[in-house]
This record gives sequence, C-alpha cells and structure tokens, in this order.
Amino acid sequence: MVADSRSPTPSLQRQFARALVFGVLLPALVMMAAFGWYDSNRQVAAVRMRMDSVAQSTAASIDEFMQAHRAILMILAQRRSDENSVGDVARWSNDLRRVISAYPAFRSMLVTNAAGTVVTSAPVALSYSTNVADRAYFTQVRRADRAYVSGAFRGRAIGTDPLVAVSAPLHSGNAFAGVVEASLRPDAIEAAAFRALEQRRYEAVLADEAGTVIHSTPGVRAQTLDALPSAKEVRLHRPMMVNGWLRDGDAAYVTAVPLSMGWSLFVLVPKSLVVEEVTNNLKVPIALLLLLSVGVGLAFWSQLRVLQRSVKRLLTILRAFALGGEITADPAAMPAELAPVVSAIDDLSARLNMAYRELRDALDHQKDLAESLQNSVNTRERIIGERTEQLRQVNAELDKRARTDELTGCLNYRGFLEVAPRLCSETLAANQPLAALALDVDLFKSYNDRYGHPAGDNALRRFAGAVRSALYRPDDVIGRPGGEEFIVLLPGASHEDALSAAHRIQNCLRRAAVVHADSPTGYLTVSIGVAMRNADGDCDAMLARADAALYRAKKTRNMVSD
Repeated sequence: MVADSRSPTPSLQRQFARALVFGVLLPALVMMAAFGWYDSNRQVAAVRMRMDSVAQSTAASIDEFMQAHRAILMILAQRRSDENSVGDVARWSNDLRRVISAYPAFRSMLVTNAAGTVVTSAPVALSYSTNVADRAYFTQVRRADRAYVSGAFRGRAIGTDPLVAVSAPLHSGNAFAGVVEASLRPDAIEAAAFRALEQRRYEAVLADEAGTVIHSTPGVRAQTLDALPSAKEVRLHRPMMVNGWLRDGDAAYVTAVPLSMGWSLFVLVPKSLVVEEVTNNLKVPIALLLLLSVGVGLAFWSQLRVLQRSVKRLLTILRAFALGGEITADPAAMPAELAPVVSAIDDLSARLNMAYRELRDALDHQKDLAESLQNSVNTRERIIGERTEQLRQVNAELDKRARTDELTGCLNYRGFLEVAPRLCSETLAANQPLAALALDVDLFKSYNDRYGHPAGDNALRRFAGAVRSALYRPDDVIGRPGGEEFIVLLPGASHEDALSAAHRIQNCLRRAAVVHADSPTGYLTVSIGVAMRNADGDCDAMLARADAALYRAKKTRNMVSD
C-alpha cells in the first residue's frame, strides 16, 4: 500500500481546536461567570453587613450625644428646682451662658414661666413678651413632666434656621413652673460621625418620628425639614434598595436604625460604589482568563507543530517499509493517538491487530459498563441520602414552626401546651419550685387603633424582646397564648425571684420606651400577675391564680400583683 504523502487534513486541526475550546476555555468562562455572580452577591452581603455595623455605631454616637445634651438640661432644671431658685433671672442668665460656652452645639437657650412666656434667654436676649406655649418643647414637657427632645423645626425668634430643641421641666415645690430649653443646630449633632460616613463615601439621613429630615449629608436629595420619602417602609424592611434618595439619581442600599428619642438614622451606600467594588474584584479573574487564553493558544500551536512533524516522519518510514526497507523508528517517540499510525499498523498486521482490537474493545466495554453501573449506584445513593436529609430538615422546621409564634419568636399556644406539663412534671420530680407570670400589655387595643396593626406587631416584637432581656435563667419559658397576652414559667424560682423578674420586665419595657400616646405614662406598659405552684403540684391551678392576679393588676394597670 502506498502511503499518502499529503499534509494532515484540516479536520484534525479543527477537532483539536474544538477540544481545547470546549475542554478548557469554555469551562474557564463558565467558572469566571459563576465566580463573578458569587462574588457580586458576596460583596453586596459584605456591604450590607458593613453598612449595618456602621449605622449601629453611628446611631449609638448620636444617641450618646443627644443624651449628654439632654442630661445637662435635666441637671440644670433639677438643681434650680431643688434650690427653689426658678425665678432668679440673674442666676439663670449666668447658667445659660456657661452651658452654651461648654456645649457649643447649643445655638441658643431660654427659660420660661408656667405660662410659656420667656423670662430670660442667651446668647441673645428675647423680649419678655415672647411666648413659646405653642411650641412642642413646651407643651410636651408640661404634659408629660419630663425632659423632651423635639424633631426638626424652623426658628422664629433668633433667625429662621432649622433647629432641634431639648427641654426639661422646672418645678416650684410640686407645681410645674416652666421649662428650660436649648436649641441645637442639626448640622452640629455628632458632626464627626457624619464626616466619618462621608469619608467612607456613605450617605446618611437623620429623621424624626414623623419622617422629617433633621440632618443629611450633601449627597442626599432631601435636606433639613424636608419629608423623607418611604421612611416608614425602610424602617420596617432593612436593608433594602431605594431610588430617588440621592442627588445624582443613583440607586442606593439603605438601612434604618432607631434611636432612643424616637428618631431614626438612615445610612445609604450608593449602588455605584458596590458595582465599583465588584468590578475591581473581577479584574484579577479577567486577567487570569486572558493569560489562560494566551497559554491555551500557545499550547495549541506548539502541539500542532509536534503533530505535523510526527505525521511526516511516520509517513516517511511507512514508504520505506512498502519499498522493502526496515523500520528503525522508536515507537515510543511517536504519539500513539495518531490515526495514520493506527492505519499503518493495520496494514502491517491486520489479523493480529484485529484480534487485539476486539479483545480491547470487549474489555473496554465491560469496564465502561462496570463504571456506568457504579456511577448509577453512587448517584442513586447520593440522591436518596440528599432527599432523606431534606425531608428530615423540612420536618424539623415544620415542627418548630408549629410550636413557635412567628411574630415574637415565643412559644405559641400549641407549643406552650406541650412544654408547660413537661416543665411542671420535671420541677415537681426534682422538688423544685415553679412560678408563673401572666402578662398583658396595657391598652393594646387602643395602641392598634391609634398606630395601626403593623406598628402593633412591631410593638409586640419589642415587648417580647424586653421580656427576654429581663429573664436571666436559661430554662425560663415564654409563651404567647394569643393577642397581647403572654405567660412566663420560671422553674426553680422562689416567690421573691418571680416578683423580681416581673419588675425587671416592667423596667426593660420602660427602657424600650415604646411610645403610646393613649397610655397615662406616654409609653407602652404591662400588667403582671404572679403565682407559685402549690405543694399539690397542680399547674392548672397555678395558672388560674396567675390569671386572677393579672386581673387584679389590670384594674390599675402597669402593676404587679400576686
């Protein structure tokens, strides 16, 4: 047989190129795309975590700033009331100047009598006929008889700049005698914290309870005294994406952090900043992909040259053999995968190679069948294991949800019915006492009617959080049988421990300061009934006594009864 002396056909080159593209370049592209998607999600999650951390720390700084400025007014008002020197104008003038000098954030201060008429002010002396009885910093203090921090408003006595007021009540004996008030510039409220946010290229908005802007960074569209759009929605769902908040029109991720005085701090991260971080992180993978492409191209060119030289040498040897020459080439030096080599061997020893190929094909087929069967078995076992684990997790989650109140995270009625008898039996067997607290949020229907059910749900979550923070024992159980009623079981607690826990719950709820305008205190309160299990071990009787004690406490509200 005469060997074909033509060059290798282009089809082999195309097959080799296709194998490189589908075996190397395409998987690399897919991996880079997957990495880009994963990294972008990771970056967004990291930005949200950083944003939430920065927002929490900034809100804490603002809270500390406002609490310090409110505290100085409370101290000043208390000292003058205790000294019975509320009407001493000369001493007041000296005090006001000293406070403004020590606290430069205060733009102005004034003192009024019980009718709201200004008796002295600093640094500018106002007319003694000036009356501020219509201002919230006067009316709120007179009504609640405690220190007050206002939202943003526009001044009218000393200029018309936006201001925030801090005020405290004055007393003559037990009677209300007026207020001492200090006005702050919104841009002076913890200015260093806002500068730190700007250095991070973050934006921020400080807004009062009504959603009115107190202070904002330059990149925010809404400025002081403007109504902040979607403020309520952001408070309920954080973090989230918003549009139209930034001056340049860029979308932004925003998170809201509530402050103790009822304000909210909104921290925004421009979407373009997140995209920039993601793009920077993709530069290295893209460079690696380019290098990989160049390396694959060089490898393809190099291997093609080797293939061409090998085929040419093999054809030369086969021509010599066909003419009666002797083959002197080393088979190990030739690529075994070349089709021309297989064809030449077939020409030299057809029968031997035929038998060899048949045997090899049979063995390969058996091997493929065995591997295919093993792979099928492994795949089925893996799928069965995964499905079994998924079912176990789903069943566990369903069981947990069936026993847990979704709103507060406490035990629901079903969960409480399961846990209470077991806890009662265990404490009785261990000869331990068991106490029950029956809790009912005061005037909660009025709260829902005034603020709406979403706010009521949020108030119940905060109430449940206050109850948890007041319980020190890991075995204490909180249940929500329904509505605004809660039950707490305290294993191992004495009667004194139970009363102490009840008062801690009231204190924690008081510190939570959930505003309730219809409540006599101005905030959400709770009535608590306390009962201990008797020696007979009857837990139902204990719960009935706790309900009866709660009924007695509810008669006056915000009380603990046993």
